[in-house]
Amino acid sequence: MSPSDFDVELQNLYERSVGQLMTDYFDAPAFDAFHEYLCQKAELIKAEHVVSKQVLHYLLSAQQVIESRAEYLPAAKQNIQLAKEFAMLLGLIAIGEGRNDRVPGVPRVI
Repeated sequence: MSPSDFDVELQNLYERSVGQLMTDYFDAPAFDAFHEYLCQKAELIKAEHVVSKQVLHYLLSAQQVIESRAEYLPAAKQNIQLAKEFAMLLGLIAIGEGRNDRVPGVPRVI
């Protein structure tokens, strides 16, 4: 399977995390699994020139839903940092990097 193909596992993780949050229930373990899977996926697609719309949609949607629910849902507000992590991951994918490509405190060599 190509990294840009539709990913059923990613869809399931999205529904268990973001889908649940849309019903005003924040499931932290589901979000952790979803985020970790996306980080692994980012490692696979960082060298690709084409990125799946599914991945882009899920990253943007996760960020937006967390931010919108944080206004009135305490669990989402406590985990608002996740929205920033999804945005950062999208940025890394856009520049062809993965989460493990940057080490804190070490200068980047381009």
